[in-house]
Amino acid sequence: MEHREILAPDNKFCVSKIIMHIKNNFLVAAAYLFGIPALYIALTDWRKKDYVGFHGGQALVLWCWFFVIFFAVRLLVDLVWGFSYIPILIWLERLTVLALGGYAVYCAYRAFYGQIFKIPH
Repeated sequence: MEHREILAPDNKFCVSKIIMHIKNNFLVAAAYLFGIPALYIALTDWRKKDYVGFHGGQALVLWCWFFVIFFAVRLLVDLVWGFSYIPILIWLERLTVLALGGYAVYCAYRAFYGQIFKIPH
Protein backbone atom coordinates (compact mmCIF):
# COMPACT_ATOMS: atom_id res chain seq x y z
CA MET A 1 0.00 0.00 0.00
CA GLU A 2 2.77 2.45 0.82
CA HIS A 3 4.35 2.11 -2.62
CA ARG A 4 1.06 2.92 -4.31
CA GLU A 5 0.66 6.04 -2.20
CA ILE A 6 4.13 7.29 -3.09
CA LEU A 7 3.63 6.68 -6.80
CA ALA A 8 0.07 8.04 -6.90
CA PRO A 9 -0.61 10.83 -9.42
CA ASP A 10 -1.04 13.34 -6.60
CA ASN A 11 2.50 12.74 -5.40
CA LYS A 12 4.33 12.99 -8.76
CA PHE A 13 5.72 16.38 -7.87
CA CYS A 14 6.93 15.13 -4.50
CA VAL A 15 8.66 12.09 -5.99
CA SER A 16 10.32 14.11 -8.75
CA LYS A 17 11.48 16.64 -6.17
CA ILE A 18 13.10 13.87 -4.12
CA ILE A 19 14.77 12.42 -7.21
CA MET A 20 16.08 15.87 -8.18
CA HIS A 21 17.43 16.36 -4.66
CA ILE A 22 19.31 13.05 -4.88
CA LYS A 23 20.68 13.98 -8.33
CA ASN A 24 21.89 17.31 -6.95
CA ASN A 25 23.62 15.61 -4.04
CA PHE A 26 25.34 13.10 -6.33
CA LEU A 27 26.44 15.89 -8.65
CA VAL A 28 28.01 18.00 -5.91
CA ALA A 29 29.67 14.96 -4.32
CA ALA A 30 31.14 14.02 -7.71
CA ALA A 31 32.33 17.62 -8.13
CA TYR A 32 34.34 17.38 -4.93
CA LEU A 33 35.67 13.91 -5.72
CA PHE A 34 36.65 14.27 -9.37
CA GLY A 35 36.82 17.97 -10.22
CA ILE A 36 35.44 17.70 -13.77
CA PRO A 37 31.80 17.91 -12.63
CA ALA A 38 32.73 21.14 -10.83
CA LEU A 39 33.84 22.60 -14.15
CA TYR A 40 30.61 21.34 -15.74
CA ILE A 41 28.56 23.06 -13.02
CA ALA A 42 30.47 26.31 -13.41
CA LEU A 43 30.05 26.40 -17.20
CA THR A 44 26.36 25.47 -17.44
CA ASP A 45 23.07 26.66 -15.96
CA TRP A 46 23.57 24.47 -12.89
CA ARG A 47 25.55 27.36 -11.37
CA LYS A 48 22.29 29.35 -11.05
CA LYS A 49 20.86 26.89 -8.55
CA ASP A 50 21.72 27.86 -4.99
CA TYR A 51 22.92 24.57 -3.55
CA VAL A 52 24.53 23.09 -6.64
CA GLY A 53 26.06 26.37 -7.78
CA PHE A 54 27.59 27.07 -4.37
CA HIS A 55 29.16 23.64 -4.02
CA GLY A 56 30.17 23.47 -7.69
CA GLY A 57 32.06 26.76 -7.45
CA GLN A 58 33.62 25.78 -4.17
CA ALA A 59 34.70 22.38 -5.54
CA LEU A 60 36.28 24.10 -8.54
CA VAL A 61 38.28 26.40 -6.25
CA LEU A 62 39.24 23.39 -4.13
CA TRP A 63 40.58 21.49 -7.15
CA CYS A 64 42.51 24.54 -8.34
CA TRP A 65 44.17 24.69 -4.94
CA PHE A 66 44.85 20.96 -5.06
CA PHE A 67 46.75 21.36 -8.33
CA VAL A 68 48.72 24.33 -7.00
CA ILE A 69 49.66 22.50 -3.79
CA PHE A 70 50.54 19.24 -5.56
CA PHE A 71 52.74 20.88 -8.18
CA ALA A 72 54.43 23.06 -5.54
CA VAL A 73 55.34 19.95 -3.55
CA ARG A 74 56.42 18.20 -6.76
CA LEU A 75 58.62 21.16 -7.71
CA LEU A 76 60.13 21.25 -4.21
CA VAL A 77 60.95 17.54 -4.36
CA ASP A 78 62.51 17.89 -7.83
CA LEU A 79 64.59 20.88 -6.72
CA VAL A 80 65.95 19.04 -3.69
CA TRP A 81 66.64 15.93 -5.79
CA GLY A 82 68.62 18.12 -8.19
CA PHE A 83 71.18 18.61 -5.43
CA SER A 84 70.94 15.38 -3.52
CA TYR A 85 68.68 12.36 -3.81
CA ILE A 86 66.73 11.92 -0.59
CA PRO A 87 64.41 8.92 -0.93
CA ILE A 88 62.16 9.96 1.96
CA LEU A 89 60.86 12.91 -0.10
CA ILE A 90 58.74 10.59 -2.23
CA TRP A 91 56.71 9.98 0.93
CA LEU A 92 56.12 13.72 1.28
CA GLU A 93 54.54 13.68 -2.15
CA ARG A 94 52.47 10.59 -1.39
CA LEU A 95 51.26 12.00 1.93
CA THR A 96 50.29 15.23 0.20
CA VAL A 97 48.20 13.31 -2.35
CA LEU A 98 46.57 11.24 0.41
CA ALA A 99 45.78 14.33 2.47
CA LEU A 100 44.29 16.19 -0.48
CA GLY A 101 42.28 13.15 -1.55
CA GLY A 102 41.06 12.59 1.99
CA TYR A 103 39.91 16.20 2.24
CA ALA A 104 38.06 15.84 -1.09
CA VAL A 105 36.27 12.74 0.21
CA TYR A 106 35.40 14.57 3.45
CA CYS A 107 33.96 17.52 1.52
CA ALA A 108 32.01 15.20 -0.80
CA TYR A 109 30.54 13.37 2.18
CA ARG A 110 29.40 16.61 3.80
CA ALA A 111 27.95 17.99 0.56
CA PHE A 112 26.17 14.73 -0.23
CA TYR A 113 24.29 14.93 3.06
CA GLY A 114 23.22 18.50 2.40
CA GLN A 115 25.54 20.49 4.61
CA ILE A 116 26.49 24.01 3.63
CA PHE A 117 30.10 24.73 4.58
CA LYS A 118 32.93 26.89 3.39
CA ILE A 119 36.39 25.57 2.61
CA PRO A 120 39.25 27.63 4.01
CA HIS A 121 40.82 29.79 1.33
